Amino acid sequence: MKDHSIHKNLDTSFVNVSALVRYLRRRQFVGSVRVELSGYEAEIHLDENNALRVREFDRITGRVGEGEEALQRILIRSREPGGIVNVFQTVESEEKIVEVITEKPAEKVSNTIQNIKPTAVLTVAAPTNGTNGNAPKPEPQKIVAELPKPKNALPTLPLDFTNKVESKAKQNALSTDDWELLLNLTSELLSNIDKTLKTANLDFSAAFTKARTEISGDYPFINPETKIFNYKDGKISMREQQNAKLFTASVLEALRRLLDKLGANPKFTDVHRAAIQKILMLVHHRRAFYDKFSMTKPLEKLLGV
Repeated sequence: MKDHSIHKNLDTSFVNVSALVRYLRRRQFVGSVRVELSGYEAEIHLDENNALRVREFDRITGRVGEGEEALQRILIRSREPGGIVNVFQTVESEEKIVEVITEKPAEKVSNTIQNIKPTAVLTVAAPTNGTNGNAPKPEPQKIVAELPKPKNALPTLPLDFTNKVESKAKQNALSTDDWELLLNLTSELLSNIDKTLKTANLDFSAAFTKARTEISGDYPFINPETKIFNYKDGKISMREQQNAKLFTASVLEALRRLLDKLGANPKFTDVHRAAIQKILMLVHHRRAFYDKFSMTKPLEKLLGV
């Protein structure tokens, strides 16, 4: 088995990796899609059972990730322009050639290699010297036969990737109502902390924006420069829908960093304690909704409950 290069140096500016992977899976493709960005590389491997194995390596942070969350990060990071995408197909080694040497080739082949059509037959005829009794015997014939190709062969590659195929590939998403509910839930959470910090004349928006910048390597959509995510006046707005698990993970991670810095400053001990109490009250009153989006346990862990 070896990897055969199908596509080289495709630019992430023009390739939708999510659509590409979906298309390859529909074609029962066996191989890998490799993504390279500045300080980041990842591989999505598709096996013969049409299952995915993923691995990412962030050379800046030193993090090596695998599993579903790593896959989601790969798909998000691969939207960044200027990256490289390479596609490799896993193929058998070069076609094996069977050589059969026999004194009676017709009989031997029919008995030992059935249903194989010879590609070439080399026959050495007996030379004639004018005599019948002393003529040398014919040398053995050499038959070279090609093994049959597997029945379930993959379609001819390279594959033709078109915008039409990419447009049909849809990322797993919440319904419109659930997405709106998730935005309102997280907006309420941030708004309550915002109000608590204002009592101490602290700028929550500035602190939260700084925390978002710090984690933008893992969650590019939350980077303030992309303008995909925005928080203003107690309300979150999103330019485009994101994976729900990654969205909540990014908000909670930014919130954790903000609270950690707040709690580390002795001057803001009371404010930090009040913010924690606000969050606990929200979890208590909105538990069903936090459970719905798998936010309860991460929040309790963040608060040390």
